[in-house]
Amino acid sequence: MGGIFLFASSPSSASIIAGAQVNDTNSQRVDVLTVNYAVEIPEAIGGPNEPTIDNRLALLSPQVGIITGATSMKNVEIDPDGIIVYVVQDGDTLSEIAESFDVSVNTIKWENNLSNTIKPGQELRILPVSGVRHTIAKGDTFGKIAEMYDVEVEDITVFNDIDATKLVPGKKIMIPNGTVRTVVKSSSSSTKSSSKSSSVSSVSSSVSDGYYIRPTSGPVTSPFGPRKATYHYGIDIAPGTGTPIVAAADGTVIKTTCGSGYGKCLIIQHANGTQSLYAHASALYVDVGTNVKQGQKIAAVGSTGNSTGPHLHFEIREPNGKKRNVNFLK
Repeated sequence: MGGIFLFASSPSSASIIAGAQVNDTNSQRVDVLTVNYAVEIPEAIGGPNEPTIDNRLALLSPQVGIITGATSMKNVEIDPDGIIVYVVQDGDTLSEIAESFDVSVNTIKWENNLSNTIKPGQELRILPVSGVRHTIAKGDTFGKIAEMYDVEVEDITVFNDIDATKLVPGKKIMIPNGTVRTVVKSSSSSTKSSSKSSSVSSVSSSVSDGYYIRPTSGPVTSPFGPRKATYHYGIDIAPGTGTPIVAAADGTVIKTTCGSGYGKCLIIQHANGTQSLYAHASALYVDVGTNVKQGQKIAAVGSTGNSTGPHLHFEIREPNGKKRNVNFLK
């Protein structure tokens, strides 16, 4: 799946976008980009969702999604905060735009305060990764913010490259992989307590109760969690090229293209509402619409896309787009 990667930078310095130098203005329109990978990563890892931080330029440079399909480079700008601004075109849908920029639909809806509809000419702010932006309030701590959005503290500190002294009220920070919980209002305190607990995804329990199996053999070369100046939202398992990849659980294949550096890739929808993603394959053995059983061979390990060696990049995604910690598969 061809495309162009965007790297969003701080407006306080010359903006570097995928290797092309652009002078600072209040809004930069991007016309010509060239791919530039400057991140040193160990053998046999990869995937598009590991944001990197360049301290010299105060540059947040996550590997942002490919511009494909209904989207067009002519409709993309970078705002002064380094957020991508996309102008909706005729025929666009939220799901297509989300896939093009490799973020969840909820990420776009939360950032732009949307329902389920968009219209041509509308400007959408696209965050660099799935998640939300949080405006720091007086008394906020990393722990409090992490709990609010159901993430780990490292999600916040690694991506934003900040410490507790930089939690300045009024400043906005990214919460990668964060989710906005919907709490049902109730007149009774007991019901409120029940609603609060039920707002936490019920999928979490299925992640550890044996619902999934390990999708391939081999050593884990990169677990879920912090990775140098990045945060890895999947698990990398690295057997040899051609090693079978099997379905982690029963389900239906809903995609055989994933975009943004995943290479040959497929996604399976499961009955519990989650999806599993299998990236960098050398070959795919199933098509969209195929019903698969747990343990069924669906692909072979490879090194396609943004990869440094043969391995499987595996993710489990909740219905709201959040990527679950899959270190239980070690």
